[in-house]
Amino acid sequence: MVTNAISAALTCVGPGDGFEVRRVLRRKPAAGEIEVAVAAASVNPIDVRRAQGYGRRLLSLVGAGRFPMVLGNDVAGTVSAVGNNAGAFKIGDLVFGVKPPSVEGTHASHVLVKAAHMLSAPRGWDLQALAALPYSFVTMWLAVRDAGLTRQNAAGKKVLIHGAAGGLGTLALQMLSRWGSQVTAIARPPDFAACRQAGAAEVVDSSVKPFATLSRAFDATLNFAAWEDDLSLLGCLRGGALGHATTVHPLLANFDELGWLRGALKTFSDKRSHRAALPKGTQNYAWTAFRPDAAALQELRQSVEHQRDGLSIGLRTPLASAGQAFDHVRSRQRGRALILPE
Repeated sequence: MVTNAISAALTCVGPGDGFEVRRVLRRKPAAGEIEVAVAAASVNPIDVRRAQGYGRRLLSLVGAGRFPMVLGNDVAGTVSAVGNNAGAFKIGDLVFGVKPPSVEGTHASHVLVKAAHMLSAPRGWDLQALAALPYSFVTMWLAVRDAGLTRQNAAGKKVLIHGAAGGLGTLALQMLSRWGSQVTAIARPPDFAACRQAGAAEVVDSSVKPFATLSRAFDATLNFAAWEDDLSLLGCLRGGALGHATTVHPLLANFDELGWLRGALKTFSDKRSHRAALPKGTQNYAWTAFRPDAAALQELRQSVEHQRDGLSIGLRTPLASAGQAFDHVRSRQRGRALILPE
């Protein structure tokens, strides 16, 4: 690696204060790390919210709460430097993967990542398009597992997915239908066809009181849409169900809005009241949060190697125009938004 080499980084200046492309010194990879020359990094809804200050209090515990910060949790590109004990990766390898929440995220021309959180890019895939998958896939897989579903037990299970047309929902439809589950999707009418194509056996209109038409018949429910609907989803579980997981819980917001003590008490109260609403014998209830996970990454590896799952790309924009990508996600436009350093 060239001494004093420079990276361009999309820097979020402060809560709601917008972005600047800043030049920063590239550091040598530490043991277990590789440096990736970024081909693309995706913008996820959590990035849009963190740019406004969301989650600062709790994320400060892992060094991810201070401004200015570089956002982004998934990436695809080319290995440009390798630290000691970084596995089999070598300079020039094409890779994709994830990075935990930090203030040195993947919205940059070069990024340091743990080798254990990266996968080799398979032949036949658009390298940029691979950047849209890791964060969403890992988060989805964790939620599916938290709800009690596995490859071994999913066949024949009735699963209800709220927010089925989003990134997490689409990937869950693809994976669970492949595992043999009978999946019902809650989505808007313009997204019905896409949900069926992704694997939904049935689609319910989210705009006309969807829970009024659903009975307590489901083995598992997944909430990728709205915390306000969580109790309604619990009401769709049968007695003795596998369980429920939500990725739209108020954990970070509770601490942001109420501070450490009251935030902890509110979180405990929210979880207790929702657990109390579970049908008798339900085994699992979870608030799922993203984190790199070896088993999830292995499932992602198998998925892309067999060209099974994917997400459509709605926007590709250079680093200097990255605000467009954030606007794309904020306004919930179709397809994933990618930032390209060049």
